[in-house]
Amino acid sequence: MELVRESGEKTVQLTEHGADIYQQGEVAKFLATASADGVPNVVLIVSQTPVDPGRIAFGEFMMVKTKANLAANPKVASIALTPKLEMAGFKGELQEWVQSGPYVDRINSIDFFRYNAYGGIHNVAVVNITELLPFPESVSFLSVGLEFAAMRTAGRVSRVDYPGGAGIPEAVRGKLNSIMSIKVIAFMEDNGDPGVVPAFGVFAGRSGELRFKISGYNHRVRSLAVGSTVAINVLTLELITYQLKGTLVGFENHLGLQVGVVKIEEVYSCAPPLVAERIV
Repeated sequence: MELVRESGEKTVQLTEHGADIYQQGEVAKFLATASADGVPNVVLIVSQTPVDPGRIAFGEFMMVKTKANLAANPKVASIALTPKLEMAGFKGELQEWVQSGPYVDRINSIDFFRYNAYGGIHNVAVVNITELLPFPESVSFLSVGLEFAAMRTAGRVSRVDYPGGAGIPEAVRGKLNSIMSIKVIAFMEDNGDPGVVPAFGVFAGRSGELRFKISGYNHRVRSLAVGSTVAINVLTLELITYQLKGTLVGFENHLGLQVGVVKIEEVYSCAPPLVAERIV
């Protein structure tokens, strides 16, 4: 049965730059959703593809928490990042699920779904774009490298102790602390919509605390209240992803750096054979 939602919000079109990024196949595309009680979730959904002006579609594929969240709250936030560190993003609202027609055909034309061992996609979500997220068109490799180096220092010199939380498995911690992985942070906006931003400067400590540098491209997190729940997704070069959830416990300043601190409480695998399974 198809679900169709009426929305009073006007749709907006991606810019030419944004549409080009979302049409590419070799791009990290993340989708943030929220549960009925306002807990953010963010996962890699590479099938996000422009299908009409002001519309994005994506296929249901190994999608557990995201689909449940969309049934409770149709609002989404999306970000796409290319290997050249170009980026684009939007907020939107689920309008319908379709099981046949041009949108399903479009998703099944993507190489990954044409040749994967699981068969084609049979259920496709159609999202109306309601707002473009104010990301820069790109960031430089130099600035990312400087952020990475700065957070190695900031993470190690902090002496603030935040009680509670859970330890991050060493394998996951290594991915978070790698300059070659992609990290994004999801949170709840003041109006109840999910939001998402990139985080290039990240340091995960052995005590289960994750620190991230606040920069121009993710400054919106600076307005979050201490105690807010956030979700972090890390994507490795091997196309393995993990999701971590925790509490924003404070902000710190180190040698002129503004740093957000998250106490990690849950860690999930987002890849087969442990899709959506909690590992901490």
